[in-house]
Amino acid sequence: MKKLGDVLLPDGLQWTDRHDWSPVAQEVARTISGAQVVFCAAITGGRPVTLAAEEGVAWLSLAVVEELSSMAALPGVAYQLEWEESSLLVMFRHHDPPPISVVPIWPHHELFTGTIRLMTV
Repeated sequence: MKKLGDVLLPDGLQWTDRHDWSPVAQEVARTISGAQVVFCAAITGGRPVTLAAEEGVAWLSLAVVEELSSMAALPGVAYQLEWEESSLLVMFRHHDPPPISVVPIWPHHELFTGTIRLMTV
């Protein structure tokens, strides 16, 4: 089951960047003497979660799009994302706009393809 808050998401929805992320932040610097200094830390939040409804795989209904748009309009609110057997606390990625982008599969139609941009908190 795939669900964001109380909104049931289509089973065919894809998490496109699920494996394109590293849980470790690393920064490398040089001292005045030329020595290399490496700083490492575990990342505790901010993992991108990009969900895509792609043509022929999954469509978003108008009701789902409107509900997601209403949720995205609330600043700073975190939602529970249930993804198959995982559960994550997420919020919409307003710093990477738009948080939701959709296109009707036909003009004036109530089914959409598109992208939902979230991040873990």
